[in-house]
Amino acid sequence: MTKLKYFFMQLRRVSPKHFAADLVVILTSIFLAMYLRVGLDTYVHFIDALKLYLPFIVLIRFACMVMFGCYSVMWRYVSTVDAARLARAVALSVAIIMAFTVLVPAGLQGLPRSFYIIDGLLVTLGLMGARLYRRMLYESKAKHSTREGKRTLIYGAGNNGRLLANRFKSDAGCGVNLIGFIDDDNEKNGSSIGGVPVLGTRDSLKHILDVFQVSQLIIAVPDLPGDVLRDIVQITRPYRIRPRLTSAISDTNQVKNAVEIHREIDLADLLSRPRREMDLTAVRDLVRGKRVLITGAGGSIGSEIARQVMSHEPGRLLLLDHSEYNLYEIDRELRLSTHDTQRVVPLMIDIKDEASLRVAMKEYHPEVVFHAAAYKHVHLVESNPYPSILNNVYGTRVLVEACKDIDVETFVMISTDKAVNPAGVMGATKRVCELIVTAAAIETGRRYCSTRFGNVLGSSGSLIPLLQSQIAQGGPVTVTHPDMTRFFMLIPEAVSLVLKAATIARPGDVNVLRMGEPVRIVEIARSLITLMGKTEDEIPLVFTGLRPGEKMFEELYIRGDELKTEDPDILTLPNGDSKLAPKSEELYAMHAQVDRMVDAAVEGKKEALFELNELVKSKYTPPPDMHQDDGRLSYLPTSRTKH
Repeated sequence: MTKLKYFFMQLRRVSPKHFAADLVVILTSIFLAMYLRVGLDTYVHFIDALKLYLPFIVLIRFACMVMFGCYSVMWRYVSTVDAARLARAVALSVAIIMAFTVLVPAGLQGLPRSFYIIDGLLVTLGLMGARLYRRMLYESKAKHSTREGKRTLIYGAGNNGRLLANRFKSDAGCGVNLIGFIDDDNEKNGSSIGGVPVLGTRDSLKHILDVFQVSQLIIAVPDLPGDVLRDIVQITRPYRIRPRLTSAISDTNQVKNAVEIHREIDLADLLSRPRREMDLTAVRDLVRGKRVLITGAGGSIGSEIARQVMSHEPGRLLLLDHSEYNLYEIDRELRLSTHDTQRVVPLMIDIKDEASLRVAMKEYHPEVVFHAAAYKHVHLVESNPYPSILNNVYGTRVLVEACKDIDVETFVMISTDKAVNPAGVMGATKRVCELIVTAAAIETGRRYCSTRFGNVLGSSGSLIPLLQSQIAQGGPVTVTHPDMTRFFMLIPEAVSLVLKAATIARPGDVNVLRMGEPVRIVEIARSLITLMGKTEDEIPLVFTGLRPGEKMFEELYIRGDELKTEDPDILTLPNGDSKLAPKSEELYAMHAQVDRMVDAAVEGKKEALFELNELVKSKYTPPPDMHQDDGRLSYLPTSRTKH
């Protein structure tokens, strides 16, 4: 767009009433500047020259203001950005006029040059004053109309909070009667920001809610830690206030860092940790151009691994799952076109089907494998131990052996915190899977490793959807025990760390993701009740007691000598370290135990559980505080201990 075309486009935006107001200010400034420069006695000597060149000055000033877009802004929303733009336009007009006096001696030489400086200062103040007066009138009307709006507090008196307060003060349509700020910075306490008082800190929030009869609290702090957010929800619960969050700041409406509209808090906000930028260069190098296989690709974790791997441009992505519907969904999502079978390949195979799996492995020859397929629901696995042993242990064994045969470079198994000192079949089978992967790494010297983490939000069949369903149905909400805790992580964050861990693990390592602090399940339930607009009087809590295979507290660490890595959120258990590597005869004994356990599970014999017990007690996992009874793990019912 040419400058001339832009000028005429801006010229069409000039409102006659705005031009008239500015014309009055410009003329008044010119005569007042001359009066201030020469005084009353000599003022009359310059009147004729001033009138002669008045049209020229007005024209130049008006043209500069149009060129700088000073008329493209609504006066009711004028800001410091617009003030700076107006000042630059006036400065340019002063420079042009003064240059004219130099280049054309016969021109405006009759006027003192200091007059132009005084005029420039006066007209800048006058023009900005007219715009600010219009904004003040508008905000005054808005303030009067919002007195009946929701009595609102803003948590956070920083940039976000200030911009949000400005929005509320200037827009009556928001229906907000802004009472004040609260902020955890004690230095701001008692001060006023944009005419809005800072009433106190989070410690005084309860008192402020009582005194000011607040009906709405909006949190304007980006990436507020989950524990702080949970605390705020707990404080506001008795007042039936559901706190809201502002979205991220962005550039909108020609105003930098304008706040988008606030939104409801969801559970992910309560449990998430502050965002941290992660260098994924190594991950990109790991998968770019490679043939990557993902088992359990239709599940919650597997599908997210598939999405993130796809973003790093693998040569071919192999999606393996035995569920037709789940496989269809992730295949449809990732496929570039309905005929693209080269880049994304769906494989509807059960990992226990050794023949079919080996055929697929030899045909597509993957170089990197992420193994996410498993039975993971504790009570279902506990009720069906033999199919679970076959799926989790035998399936992993089949997959690992197939990978060894075709020289897969990198193998990553998704494990669980329940593999630490396991209290149930699910955790015990996953620990055996870790041992199988570590043994394969020792045998091959390749990067075969496991990554262990706790619960993730949004996984299929997980706790949170169950609690939400119970609340929606009117309760009661069932919680195992008031002191039960769990680690939680968002699926995208967990998967990003899994991919990162795969790049830094040595052969045989078990990577452990830092999950933050454990969260009490009962706190999650109470927060959900509040977020869904209910109270504990309406939705009672019922404690049901521990089920078979459940633990009161989950653990992530198994030995205590975990090593830090280059990523602060990833630790490693150096199972592949030469000082810890078992001898060949010990590996042979472990494989024989796995064979006996699988054979017994195929026939549905209780010996499978005893072999499972013996494996997780073995020298590969010293569990000094594991509760045992006559050589049995505590999860084995008495009815299963006799042949």
